[in-house]
Amino acid sequence: APLRPSLKLYSCRPTIAMNNTMNEDDLYGDLNLAAAKPVPRKQTASTPASTLPSRPDISKLQEQIKRLKAENEDLKKNMGILYRTAKSELERKDRRIDELQNDLDARR
Repeated sequence: APLRPSLKLYSCRPTIAMNNTMNEDDLYGDLNLAAAKPVPRKQTASTPASTLPSRPDISKLQEQIKRLKAENEDLKKNMGILYRTAKSELERKDRRIDELQNDLDARR
């Protein structure tokens, strides 16, 4: 289906401006967004049939999409497990630090 003529896509690329007087606590102060420019899009209605992918190519791409979706789900699951593990380790270490601090205070 052809794109609506009013639909425009914009490309924003960050540029880094070197500034020696920048506040050290400002992590993003050196980033300036370049002026947004419309990204040209080809109309699919005007695409010749010879440039469309063949059925075997479509099948390969569908299989690749399926594989990448499964990999993406595995990565999301692993990232969640890693986050929860790190969080529980930090909580455990905080409790241990509190215990040691209480022991130290009791000895004073």
